Amino acid sequence: MNQQLVMIAKATVVSYGGNATRYSANKEEAEIVKIHHLPPDISASGMWTMMHALQLKYRDKLNRHRPMVNTSIRIEVSPSEEESSGWTMKEWRKLADKFIREFDSVDLSGRAKRDSAKSTNLRNSQYVVSLHHDSDSGILHLHINANRIDMDGNVNDAHFIHERAMEAAKQVSIEYGWVLAEEIRKNHINTLSDDCKAILEEMRSFSWEAYEAKLNKRGYSIEFRRDSMDTITGYSILWGNSRYKSSLLGERRFTPSRIIDTWRRLHPEAEQLVLAKPHVERPAGTPSRQNSPQPKLQASKKESSNVVHQEIIVDEDKYRVVLPRPIYSFFLHESTAPEDNPDSSRAKVVHTAMLLFAEYVDGATQFAENCGGGGRSSSDDWGKKRDDDDWTWARRCLKWAQESNKRKNEYRRRR
Repeated sequence: MNQQLVMIAKATVVSYGGNATRYSANKEEAEIVKIHHLPPDISASGMWTMMHALQLKYRDKLNRHRPMVNTSIRIEVSPSEEESSGWTMKEWRKLADKFIREFDSVDLSGRAKRDSAKSTNLRNSQYVVSLHHDSDSGILHLHINANRIDMDGNVNDAHFIHERAMEAAKQVSIEYGWVLAEEIRKNHINTLSDDCKAILEEMRSFSWEAYEAKLNKRGYSIEFRRDSMDTITGYSILWGNSRYKSSLLGERRFTPSRIIDTWRRLHPEAEQLVLAKPHVERPAGTPSRQNSPQPKLQASKKESSNVVHQEIIVDEDKYRVVLPRPIYSFFLHESTAPEDNPDSSRAKVVHTAMLLFAEYVDGATQFAENCGGGGRSSSDDWGKKRDDDDWTWARRCLKWAQESNKRKNEYRRRR
């Protein structure tokens, strides 16, 4: 992962101008780069004394409507270590001048809906520029502390001042030919999207555990967001100090609700595979819908991670269902809780779909009715058709489960 070139800047207005000025000028290893509209060789306390004296001079003009509380502008300008490597004090001063020129030129009157935001006038204001070393990395950066009013007693507008600083940093970066922060972010998103696609291409079957492991192997970290069912509803990928939501990647193809379909499109052969039919242990004495016994899913120890075991209780009957993990993941990510039925939930829709997929319609019908849903009679001509593959069958099961868990009177009206 190559480090990119970028300059960042942030600005704010503060009420503690004296302390801010003393911190900037007196910090250990700090160097004064430039003093503007102030005497040379003046102390930090003297700088603020003169700034405050100018504010008192124009006090009547400033306090016509309300007293000015935030009397100082504080700015930090941080080029990367590569950008400023080997710079002389003259080059740091040149950067400060360029930044202040661009800062004053940013027009935010449309955004702020006031003429005063058309520009600032730091070039005609008292300010001091100091060069600091970052306490952790040692990277050099500028501190600019400026009087909130200019030499004529006019207030430097502070509306959206942070955006003013970022736009100034952008324009200076363009002038120097440096890479912009938004360009780096865009490149990172494209790189992450390509890596996510490559990871899915490597995976013979999809699981969140394998997906996370492969991201970690490439140097990324992942943070999942889960709902009350412990279902993954979102995640972010961490790259250094940056965080990228899954919804930003690959035109949303890697979000939890779409990632399985994305994996499936990358593995078209998976659609042609006939997955082994899941085995259901039926309650004693309960007749099967078919005369022939249900075949068991043959899974070796190596393949056991690709199947899911679930125990579903309907009234007093207990069903132990085994089904392929891709089908289980599909049910989890594509199901939704019925909006009109407070007695049902997303988990109950999933359980209904699992019973249906196991071709136990009576149990699924009773389960849905117990949840206040409309259910469906086992006499209906409904079941897996001869030409259904497992994915077609899974989609039909989930659709029926969603319908059957809707409120009973609503379900019947729809029929």
